[in-house]
Amino acid sequence: MKLSFATYRLELKDTFTISHGSYEYRDTMIVELERDGIKGYGEATVIPYLGVSLEGLKKKFNEVADTLSTADWAWPEDLWKIAEPKLRGHSFLLSAIDCAAWDWFGKKKGRSVRGILKMKDGSTPISSYTIGYGTFEEMKRKMDAAPWSIYKIKLSSRNDLELVKKLRETNDAVFRIDANGSWDPHYLYEDYSTLKDLNVDLIEQPLPVGMENNLDKSRHSSSVPVIADESCSRPGDVAKCMQWFDGINIKLMKCGGITPALEMIRRAKSLGLKVMGGCMTESSVGISAMAHLSPLFDYVDLDGAALLSNDPAGGVVVDRGNIEFPDTPGLGCFLK
Repeated sequence: MKLSFATYRLELKDTFTISHGSYEYRDTMIVELERDGIKGYGEATVIPYLGVSLEGLKKKFNEVADTLSTADWAWPEDLWKIAEPKLRGHSFLLSAIDCAAWDWFGKKKGRSVRGILKMKDGSTPISSYTIGYGTFEEMKRKMDAAPWSIYKIKLSSRNDLELVKKLRETNDAVFRIDANGSWDPHYLYEDYSTLKDLNVDLIEQPLPVGMENNLDKSRHSSSVPVIADESCSRPGDVAKCMQWFDGINIKLMKCGGITPALEMIRRAKSLGLKVMGGCMTESSVGISAMAHLSPLFDYVDLDGAALLSNDPAGGVVVDRGNIEFPDTPGLGCFLK
């Protein structure tokens, strides 16, 4: 087995602003796993506010590539178990290698990954389209330019509720709110009630990590679940989230790939939690990987590649929220 990588700069169509800052591009690493003449692909995006840098990804890749290249594995889970101890604390790179293994495995078997996992294509939820924080005029322009049926709206503080009210007056799509942990716990349920009245259908990570005790599930409406994002990164986080949240948002790069994501889904469903599949700013390589798990989710947010002006890859297409799978084995992704 041979492991290699290439790096790309992903340019966004618009400046993207969340509570952690603004950016116009993200650098990304595409990992290639080659074995028996077959190539599989996975992705690790640079996210500075999570401590993920391109230099760090390259350094760690070079530390483990030779050792992992000699690994003996039959199923992707086998390689993940070998790689995880060597990449503990480096979940983005672990995810890229795991997804590349699943892509390779599907191609080797001549089947799609969702086929190997025995999923039905007709059961995929509609994806949301993310509207980064900005002025009302900027956010409305982005909505008008991308007429999807569901929008995930980024907020940076409780002062932004007036923005949501104004956007609701001009648009009747489904709204989902992502606060990225920016809300004040003192006003949490006052703001929750306001958004419920605006026909918002979920609220994601309202409070910062460490302030979850301010959440009271008895005050949540089943029509507006509160979903954990930053509070739930890996399988071990799922059970503790049950006391505060109604569901969890899984991201492959944060948990370490398809293999641990499947375990998170299993644990969440066993506890009666809603499950959302999310993404970073990433190319069609990363989006294709998460899309193959979409039949298992209650909600999906797979617009990462749709936000780009220069996607270096192809594969699963998310068109106005509809997930379209190519008729190819593995993850169906490829580099242009």
